[in-house]
Amino acid sequence: MGPSSIFLCILFLCGALGLTTPPPPARGRLRCYTCSFAKPCYPVPTECQDDEACGISIGTSEQNEIIERKGCLPRAQCPLQGHATYWSRSYALRHHCCEQDLCNTAIRLQPLPSPLLAALLLLAASFTWGGPLLRWLQANLQPSTQDPAPLLTALETPASEICPRT
Repeated sequence: MGPSSIFLCILFLCGALGLTTPPPPARGRLRCYTCSFAKPCYPVPTECQDDEACGISIGTSEQNEIIERKGCLPRAQCPLQGHATYWSRSYALRHHCCEQDLCNTAIRLQPLPSPLLAALLLLAASFTWGGPLLRWLQANLQPSTQDPAPLLTALETPASEICPRT
């Protein structure tokens, strides 16, 4: 194998490993909504620094009062808990960070299962527990076939005969 073959082989391997591709184009800075703890919150779009992410900080006081602030947060602060004082009250802060433009409009909740997944789970549950549940309902909810006469007699008996006073 000659020097040109070795060079081509190295060049091919570098390309296959992604070592020759240029870095992705630099994107603009992240834009986030910003507002203070004041209520109501009127969020204003703001441009963050390079080392910041969009965040929502939620504070809870000892009296279970809740405050919320939106804005740019240093990425290193995202997983940490913090403290803030607002109107002479101390709050423990939790931070929720995201990395897309204007993504901090609200706390992102876990998505609900799709309707298809919910239908499949319901179908599986009905096959698994449906038979025993139906048998139990039939056994316990059917009208009684017993003679109602003793019950009616007990209901018609005056209380003084059932519980005589001494």
